[in-house]
Amino acid sequence: MPVILPAMSRLSEYIKPVEALISPLSAFFAGTALTCMGYALLTSALSLRMDSFGVSPSSIGLILSLYYLGYILASMSAFKIINKVGHIRAFSAYISFFSALALAHIFYFSPFTWGILRLAEGYCIGSSMMCLESWLNARASNKNRGLLMSLYMVTTYLGSGTGQLLLNIPDPEGVTLYVAVSVIFSVALIPVSLTALPVPNITKKKKMKLVDLYKISPVGVVGCLCSGVFVGAFYTLGTIYAKQSGLDLAQTSLFMFSGIIGGMCIQIPLGRISDFFDRRFVIMWVCGGMFVVAPWVHLFIHDGFVPLMGAAFILGCCTFVVYPLCVSHVNDRIGDDDRVKASGMLIMLQSIGMILGPVLISALMEWFGAISFLLSMSAIAGGFVLFAFHFIARHDVAYVAVTPTQPLPADQTPAFHALTTDDTLLDKAKGILSEKKH
Repeated sequence: MPVILPAMSRLSEYIKPVEALISPLSAFFAGTALTCMGYALLTSALSLRMDSFGVSPSSIGLILSLYYLGYILASMSAFKIINKVGHIRAFSAYISFFSALALAHIFYFSPFTWGILRLAEGYCIGSSMMCLESWLNARASNKNRGLLMSLYMVTTYLGSGTGQLLLNIPDPEGVTLYVAVSVIFSVALIPVSLTALPVPNITKKKKMKLVDLYKISPVGVVGCLCSGVFVGAFYTLGTIYAKQSGLDLAQTSLFMFSGIIGGMCIQIPLGRISDFFDRRFVIMWVCGGMFVVAPWVHLFIHDGFVPLMGAAFILGCCTFVVYPLCVSHVNDRIGDDDRVKASGMLIMLQSIGMILGPVLISALMEWFGAISFLLSMSAIAGGFVLFAFHFIARHDVAYVAVTPTQPLPADQTPAFHALTTDDTLLDKAKGILSEKKH
């Protein structure tokens, strides 16, 4: 008992700052979780439905991959709409459009038609993620951005995982799942539309090119591209690697499950650590871990239940945490006026990595065997460590300590938030009365 009480006290001290951040963002995270739940359910449902229609696996892969092309198109153009109409209106428009696109799959099937729908769906989700990520980073400070981004990533994983479970909904007529997706997206609009969380006040429309963002944060930009390679390869080729390595179906599913759970569990601890140190060092050490650990995974996956889970868990820890750390580092160095455009470019870089990574690594696996999956990830991580060390050693980093946006509110009530700002009508009245007295 004397040992348990201090441990509970330390746990309570760790949870309190997390709870203080989640409370005003509860509506934001609810909308994020529902959005991820809806598109994860639709993606899996479409894959199964096309397979039942007799579409070849290569055609299914091509149709579903158009989703990422839509992501890239969104990253290059959606910022204009977001900056023009605001985050809430833009998010509502894109989610409403996605809800309609999901129902459109019911009326007519052809690979070409569904490919066009997937392209448009990717554009909507990419644009929605730009709204959410830029909004979240505008609300954060350099002291809590890593923790907030990690909470955001955990929310996306939980939402996506729950969406997979909804595949068990009975759907004898092939319509129910599409309706369920539309309902989920419609409900996702409610918490975001009604939230009292202030949206970023974008007063200037700055032009920023990718080369400009690279000059601001080369480690963050290249890290997002590498993250896309890691994540895309794991999701796309992880099952193929496990199968070619001799694992049965149960072991393959356990390998994938453990990797994803590892990525989710490490988010909050590592995000919190990055708030106290130079994030570039944290990113570099994570990729250094990938460089060392990845080749050894192949030696442990055949040694039983626990070694298999442990190896996949550690691999997932290194795979899924690079992107939020890079996004946090980039946003530490820019102001609110640049966040939407920067968010789009970072999403684009990860999407490019998610497309190129599986293509290149799958070719290496075909030529040199399954072990190329792990060796390629190790080599890319090692190359990034050298790249990051070069910039850390030669270039100091200048952070934007305070942004024009108001910090996270302590209360969700709009009236309370208005009274806590420095420029209310009451403050102005006090100032006028003070001037008259003097």
